[in-house]
Amino acid sequence: MMCRSSHHFWAFSYGMLSSLVLSSLVAAQEPSVNSTVPGAVTPGASTVLQLNGGNLAPIKKLWTSFPCESVLAEGIDKNGENPGQVTYKLNIPGDVACGVHAMRVVTDKGVSPLRFLIVDDLPSIPSAGSNTTFAAAQVISVPTAVDGAVPNLSWQFFKFPAQPGQRIAIEVLARRIGSSLDPMIRLMDAKGRELAFNDDTPGLSGDASLVYTFKDAGEYIIELRDIKYGAGAYRLRIGDFPIATVAYPLAIQRGTTANVTLAGFNVDGLQSVPVTIPADQASEWRHVSLKRPGAFSGFSTVEIATSPQFLEQEPNNAAEQSNRVELGHDINGRLDQPGEVDRFVFTAKKDQSATFIGITRQQGSPSDLNFRILNKDGGQVAAAEDTGTSEGTVAFKAPADGDYVLVVEDLNHRGGSEHAYRIEVTTAPSQFALATSLDTFNIPVGGNVMATVTATRTGYAGPIELSATNLPPGVTASKSVIGAGRNDAVITLQAPAEFAAGDLFGISIVGTARIGDADVTVPAEIGGVLKARNNNMRWTPSPLGGYVATSAAPAPGFTWRVEPTEVVFGKDLSAKVKLIGTRAAGFEEAVVVAIAPPQNGLPAGVTVAVKNIDKGQTEAEILISANNQAPLGDFTAGLTGTLKQGDKTATQGLALRLKLAPPMTIKLDPAGGKIVKSGELVIKAIVERNPAFTGPVNVTLQNLPAGVTAAAAVIPADQSSVDIKVVATAEAAAANVTNLTAKADAMVGAAKVEATSAAATLTVE
Repeated sequence: MMCRSSHHFWAFSYGMLSSLVLSSLVAAQEPSVNSTVPGAVTPGASTVLQLNGGNLAPIKKLWTSFPCESVLAEGIDKNGENPGQVTYKLNIPGDVACGVHAMRVVTDKGVSPLRFLIVDDLPSIPSAGSNTTFAAAQVISVPTAVDGAVPNLSWQFFKFPAQPGQRIAIEVLARRIGSSLDPMIRLMDAKGRELAFNDDTPGLSGDASLVYTFKDAGEYIIELRDIKYGAGAYRLRIGDFPIATVAYPLAIQRGTTANVTLAGFNVDGLQSVPVTIPADQASEWRHVSLKRPGAFSGFSTVEIATSPQFLEQEPNNAAEQSNRVELGHDINGRLDQPGEVDRFVFTAKKDQSATFIGITRQQGSPSDLNFRILNKDGGQVAAAEDTGTSEGTVAFKAPADGDYVLVVEDLNHRGGSEHAYRIEVTTAPSQFALATSLDTFNIPVGGNVMATVTATRTGYAGPIELSATNLPPGVTASKSVIGAGRNDAVITLQAPAEFAAGDLFGISIVGTARIGDADVTVPAEIGGVLKARNNNMRWTPSPLGGYVATSAAPAPGFTWRVEPTEVVFGKDLSAKVKLIGTRAAGFEEAVVVAIAPPQNGLPAGVTVAVKNIDKGQTEAEILISANNQAPLGDFTAGLTGTLKQGDKTATQGLALRLKLAPPMTIKLDPAGGKIVKSGELVIKAIVERNPAFTGPVNVTLQNLPAGVTAAAAVIPADQSSVDIKVVATAEAAAANVTNLTAKADAMVGAAKVEATSAAATLTVE
């Protein structure tokens, strides 16, 4: 098994994620896992795990995001050949941290979408299913964890004994594992009297929990339902364990050790543990689980960071108590008391810039941060801007040399150990975040798969070149670009004919841009895909958001390519490209061609006159045009071809690189020269044409000295240069002009276009 982790990126916006999800031949062939029995696996033990889903045969392998040994379970007839069910035996090392992890399966038809898999040291039992009334409550023993699902308009009830002074924690995992259930729990005595209630614990993404200490011995009842009587799956944990919302500190720098604890509820008695991150640690996250002696685990995650991490030192509430930090170091702190204000002082030079980014809820802290920067006199210099679901960003530029104070508080003045936060501080140039519309690339053998990559820009508006890293052997990616001013582009991955089924690869889609003097590279996240697929969960588990699982899928009903792969044209210009298809046997119907994404898939002012590849044919020619409002620069347009043959559907994508350039440029050869009185000089004017422009070009020399002339010239439509004779009269005065230029003009349709050469020197002797 391989361990995969994801990149965390502060500016990522789920709202910008394109909904475009393009698949190849017969997407329904992709394997899927809908549920597991049990709902969790146990660290340091063997677990027989039944996977239920579709297209699971013939099974090739099981992948988990944590280290383990997995083999097909023995004694099950035709195990691995049943398309709806497969059972594995997993041996999990004891040092695997409890928490929300993930799994995928691989068949000869591809890799399944990511499914959450819990690692838990509580014993698992299934819900009886019939426990839908108070009287029919399922009898359980504590500690335990129950896996089940609440039907629509229904309840689940559980009965257990308790002793005087016994304290238990009750926690539901539902929204945090992508369930549609918005859970509510009630604790009642045997007569149905309510003792405790919860429907939304801050920091648990909508899940419910409570902690209760019993006064009397007796039997007690837990009621579990959806707050709106909806349906959904759950894991109900009951026992002595911390209900952790967040780890503290939230991040650890590579090559350092930090003492980590868990914050939340029922966390008293927990000891912090030293966590060492090797300097060469590749993963971006570390699971952390802690428990009291003889009890069970609570869990969270910490980010593995490259930048230094400063840990708040109390007291720092008053201005004179401000913690001094170095600009560029991240800040980890906690608002332990309601109304608490934390202060940090740093030194900056005039015009020095930095960006402060709040991180709380995405890692489990309930805080809604309000932070601002003050000058030495207490005047506000900058304040956090609301950025949707994130905690806000402060863009700071020092108005003068000196000290500045960062003030951090909760927007609603709340506090408690669970109100941990991190302020990520970067002095890098304005950047961007990327999201991809797929978390699996099942690439058909010999064909391709297409995804949309969406950019969330934070100050940078230029082009972003897209590429893929860690590609399987023989697999290539299109040369796609998110053009200047645009927020998305498609990218395709093409597989060779010998791409073997059954293997699994973890790749990254990355974007690169030149910002100022720096080359900035940003990986694309898949968190938006996971969020949309899992009932719009508030926050996807951070360690699972970076890599795209890639495997081979069956060959498609057709493949295609385009000539040329880069289309050069421009304002008021057009270019033709040829779509060339190769059909599999029996796939003779028309290939229907469309723009991808269907809305806003092209730069402003650009149109594509799509044509289908007709039934039985292998080629079609399409015209791409731009009006005079179209932007210049590099862009990517996507095309999809869909072929329906009986009950089979094949879809293939194409990424077209569009280069919108001026119709022409002009230069002089030689670039200047000398001429004598009554003499002549021949200068060649050379036009470099946009391939889409073939018209005649008029050329005149500008800024000739007195007494020197040159006749206008024409470069014919089928040529690229013309000789221009420069003549000096006998009366021409000696001169040395340094701004000699050639001006070219031409008609492109009804529009007149012009170009001017670089300045040259002409000397009259």
